Amino acid sequence: MKETNVDRIEDVDARTWLLVPGDHPDRFGTPAVREADALVLDLSSAVDDKERALYAVTRHLCGGGTAWVRVNGSDIDLSSESIRAVVAGPGLQGIILSRTESVDQVAVLKAQLRADVMIVALLETAAGIENAGRIAAAHGILRLAFGSSDLRHELGVMDEAAALLYARSRLVIASRAAGLPGPIDGPSVDLNDMVALGEDLRHVVGLGFTGKLCLHPRQLRMTNTAFAPPPSTLAWARRVLAATGGSDTPAVRVDGKVVDWETIEAARCIVARAALFDPTEARRESAEARARRAWSHQDGVSPKPTWRFES
Repeated sequence: MKETNVDRIEDVDARTWLLVPGDHPDRFGTPAVREADALVLDLSSAVDDKERALYAVTRHLCGGGTAWVRVNGSDIDLSSESIRAVVAGPGLQGIILSRTESVDQVAVLKAQLRADVMIVALLETAAGIENAGRIAAAHGILRLAFGSSDLRHELGVMDEAAALLYARSRLVIASRAAGLPGPIDGPSVDLNDMVALGEDLRHVVGLGFTGKLCLHPRQLRMTNTAFAPPPSTLAWARRVLAATGGSDTPAVRVDGKVVDWETIEAARCIVARAALFDPTEARRESAEARARRAWSHQDGVSPKPTWRFES
């Protein structure tokens, strides 16, 4: 069987978060869906038949299936039928909390979850954006996500990248300050416009986002590629590491530029991120790491612990 992203990529590193309506169980396990890094079954207000959705999602989570589940921010109290049902499912990987606006919401929800079940806070309102730093630092938060469409409607702004630049940048800064990976961007809603998807991806990758909510499997391949290091960048990183021999002491130029410690660290990040998403790169990175350790020992230098890419 072909190795699929959803079985291999950890949620802290996931690039593609595919939203599937909870009332469409026929879509939960298709081969196209399994190309996503993370599967999100939707129980939020966007679902038409909530009773059918709750039954289907609960059955999936209790019957050997795994998934994240998106719930409404207003449905997190102990009396909520949807929360009780999904929490009981052993296949629950985490909760995406819609319209997260406060640390209190996160605390109430986290108290009902198993210790290993984390939360992605979806910030969709002005209040949520203003509280981004506190939410990012709250116990149980794995990552932040951006509800671009809802925020745009609340603010009454145009569907242009510049209109939401402040909000996106605030999530990036809040995530980094709290030690989280870069945030997850909201979905591109025109499923047939791949040019617009490409433009959206270039914009958010440049801002420091590391993932994106997707509405259809046709968006997965382009999105996965956008959040992985491009070949030219990966080649540069390998040149830096080869030129420095794995040492942290800059002593060379690469492409005409002096290599400093930050450059070496950045190169390590890029190589490590490539290895996360490509088994071939992972095998190559492991072989090169072994070679660097051997080189360091021969020189009487203790090897530096592997630095894990997070954003």
